[in-house]
Amino acid sequence: MVRGKGGQMLKTSSVREDASRRPHIGIIGAGISGLRAADILLDEGLQVTIFEARDRIGGRICQSDKLGYKVDIGPNWIASCFLTTPLHATGDKHPIRDLAIETNTPLHHWNNRQNIFTSSGELLPAEKSSELSTLLWDIIEDAFEHSKKNGKSIPESASLYDYIESRVKEKLPDRVEDQKLVLSMSEMWGAYIGHSVNQQSLRFAWMEECCGGDETFIETTYEAILDRIAKVPLEKANILLGRRVSNILMPQDRSCDTIRVATKNAEVFSFDELLVTAPLGLLKVKQTSVSPCLPQRLCAAIDAISVGTLEKVYITFPSAFWTVNQADNFAGYTNWLSPKYATETNPMCWPQEMWNLAAFSPANRRPTLLFYLYGSCSSYIVHLVKGKSTEEHYALLDEFFRPYYSRLPNFAADDENCKPKAILSTDWQLDEMSGYGSYCNFQVGIKDAEEDVKVMRHGVPEQRLWLAGEHTAPFEELGTAAGAYMSGEAVAKRIVDSYVIKEPR
Repeated sequence: MVRGKGGQMLKTSSVREDASRRPHIGIIGAGISGLRAADILLDEGLQVTIFEARDRIGGRICQSDKLGYKVDIGPNWIASCFLTTPLHATGDKHPIRDLAIETNTPLHHWNNRQNIFTSSGELLPAEKSSELSTLLWDIIEDAFEHSKKNGKSIPESASLYDYIESRVKEKLPDRVEDQKLVLSMSEMWGAYIGHSVNQQSLRFAWMEECCGGDETFIETTYEAILDRIAKVPLEKANILLGRRVSNILMPQDRSCDTIRVATKNAEVFSFDELLVTAPLGLLKVKQTSVSPCLPQRLCAAIDAISVGTLEKVYITFPSAFWTVNQADNFAGYTNWLSPKYATETNPMCWPQEMWNLAAFSPANRRPTLLFYLYGSCSSYIVHLVKGKSTEEHYALLDEFFRPYYSRLPNFAADDENCKPKAILSTDWQLDEMSGYGSYCNFQVGIKDAEEDVKVMRHGVPEQRLWLAGEHTAPFEELGTAAGAYMSGEAVAKRIVDSYVIKEPR
């Protein structure tokens, strides 16, 4: 028996009785990182036990069928970054993209068309939308390079918005109104990181470079990809669902003892190594007691890196009225810039952006609009519908988003095809197990984000504790599903290497 937090006696489960003495690795979290790590460890012959607080595997990869068909309420995208550059950690490969191809998961490349509505609700001409959007992305790419080149010489207080503002004045010196449009369009950056472009650190903008390059969208769901990643762990690992870890007891050093964990079920397990793949937001709220305390530098790194507030709203209709008589199934992307025409429901004039799921291949085409929200807008929407009935949820969100979808082609208020059939919204900010947010980002004021990531990536192996997750990924895949996968793989290989006895040459 072991005495736990509060003095209660806990029953101990032995996990080291196997006569073969294969190292036994504990993993906290059955998301992509934990499952990929388990796959590697099991393939090398190690024992693996996974603790998952939810009643399912997958972490933030999960689906809902509330629209009448399944959609991902977690990641939709495969951020492929710059796969042709030799500096990318994946070389010319990409783990999630390759798994999508292997599992016949259909991928969508959006068309280059976009609709930009001004703050007064007028649709910009296609030529101007294309010109200004291209300029904006060119400036953002320049910002990445500027960030890489100048690094810590850039003031901590400088934001990506500051850089865009200065450059757009240089690029469009005599076009003040177009300058304003580009700056307003730059708000779309928030949907990539989960916070406003004003909060994006310029010093560490290069660490968000996964937001550029070749991005694809999964037309169906991540289900088949998750099934493939989980196949071996489901067959060979001991996966304990509904088991939330409450305490971690690290040895003073590797020579002293094993590392132990206690669950809220009053069980204690002992392991040779423990891998924590809990989301960064969950690490930040410190709901699992760790003794002795984590190193001060690691705690500082966890506190320094921010967590986004990205949310999604799916609105599906009886038919895709906006595509009728429209070339190429209408634009893939639509942006409503700081709408001043919807102040009754949106007094802060939060910009809105939407992706057209009716643009998918015919087999997967849906009459659905997908809105991405972030920052104060996403927090407002999440709390607006919190605890509301299905009917109230529908009415509140339809009222909020109607000023935007009603500006799409062919909309008619009395047409039943223009009335939402169902509305689904996410609420990751209320999800304790996701750490009350989405993914890591690097905000204005952070001093040494690069070193912070390296510190988290290193973990505390000298006391048998390791970390993995999208927040410890290779720099070019931070905050992505691919990054989570790669981080789990990398740390698992490090654990394996620590048990390999290298013969002298």
